[in-house]
Amino acid sequence: MFHLCFFFFNIYPYSVFFFSFSCCYFRFFLFAVLFFIFIFVAESYLNEYDDRLNFVYKYLILIIIIYKTMKTLCSMALKTVLLCACFSSVLFACEDGETVEPTEKKPLVFNEPYFEKLSKPLSEDLIYSKGVSLKRNAVIQSMDIAKNGDIYYVQIAGSSQHQLNVLHGAPNATNPSECMVFEFFGHGTNMAVEEAADGTYIWLGSHGNKGSDKSYGGSQTICRVKYEPGTSVQLAGGDVFHLKGTRNIHPAINAEKDLLGVQYSKKVSGVNTRVFVAYRLSEAMKLAPVDVVLEPLKYGGEDEATPEKTVTLTIKARELSQLQPLYQFAVSDGHGGSVGELAFQGYDIDEQFVYYYEGMGYLEADPSKAYVSVLDKNGLLSARKEVAAVADAEKLNEFGMTDRGYMEAEGIKVKNGTLYLGFASRKMEGKDDKRLANILIYRNK
Repeated sequence: MFHLCFFFFNIYPYSVFFFSFSCCYFRFFLFAVLFFIFIFVAESYLNEYDDRLNFVYKYLILIIIIYKTMKTLCSMALKTVLLCACFSSVLFACEDGETVEPTEKKPLVFNEPYFEKLSKPLSEDLIYSKGVSLKRNAVIQSMDIAKNGDIYYVQIAGSSQHQLNVLHGAPNATNPSECMVFEFFGHGTNMAVEEAADGTYIWLGSHGNKGSDKSYGGSQTICRVKYEPGTSVQLAGGDVFHLKGTRNIHPAINAEKDLLGVQYSKKVSGVNTRVFVAYRLSEAMKLAPVDVVLEPLKYGGEDEATPEKTVTLTIKARELSQLQPLYQFAVSDGHGGSVGELAFQGYDIDEQFVYYYEGMGYLEADPSKAYVSVLDKNGLLSARKEVAAVADAEKLNEFGMTDRGYMEAEGIKVKNGTLYLGFASRKMEGKDDKRLANILIYRNK
């Protein structure tokens, strides 16, 4: 539209010239014809018939030559007008040596003070909780922090891979007793705790699928289940949510800002890609449950009570595809030196940013690695830092977190200007290779 306006205003003077020129040409032609008639009549009284006829032929030839010449000149004038107008509009738009280039989007500015502290070496003030043994000798998959500072952990229940244990305890309190079991839900890659007026709710991926290695993943739904220690639930429970066309789906919530996050994976040109979508939590809760047909689901076979089966289930769920997302973007795995370099270990959200957590636990020879990347709502990388505290095996041993430098990133939460990072560590206790839960804290103050 901008260039059309320039074209119009630049072509106007040339068009005036052209039409003026054309009018002169028409008037000249008309004058020539009238002049011819006048001469013809005059000559009819002065000369004989043959002479008049010869005169007519000569004058007609002259008029034809003039007509052709004027037509060619008009055509050339029109082309010149169009060329000048187009060229001058470009010159006007690019004056003072400027060039026309596509506008490159810049990432939103992220400047939380706590983020710079990720470069600090391990110290006592960075440890929120350490060396916590859970119900089974298995690593945590994710975690969340309650308003009172208590911790909720989710772990795969050891050899009972179809079960997720969600445990609740105070920081540094080993072997927490409160536990609720979620069967056939999935891997537990990301979990969230919602503290509502009528109780505490756990958000998890649900309707998990049994793989060839007997582990569970590929959750087709997410659900909001009231936390009731000592009970168990199968496949899904409470409020169930579905997003059409997705698998391996994981939730995150920010109740204070009325946000529900959804992350799912898909292949794009053969590359695993993670899609992040944010909705209003209140809008998601208002959706009416509808009938949803899931893709074929394989589960069971861990005991005689639940034989292995493959079923196609029709469930009642709130269909998130009915909502307009607040934002949505995708990030590909496997960017060497960039987001997705290491294994995805969880995420959290707010109104402007997604906090992407990745890492890998190493033994002895290689230091463990973890990165936090901050992606803005357009999917652009606003900040990225390595977590320096887990790279120093000697310091980790000194603080009693691991005796071999093994610290695997597991779960991230951002709350009121404070960043919490979960880690699973390994440490020998006698003959037992213990898996322990640890949480580091990075504050703005």
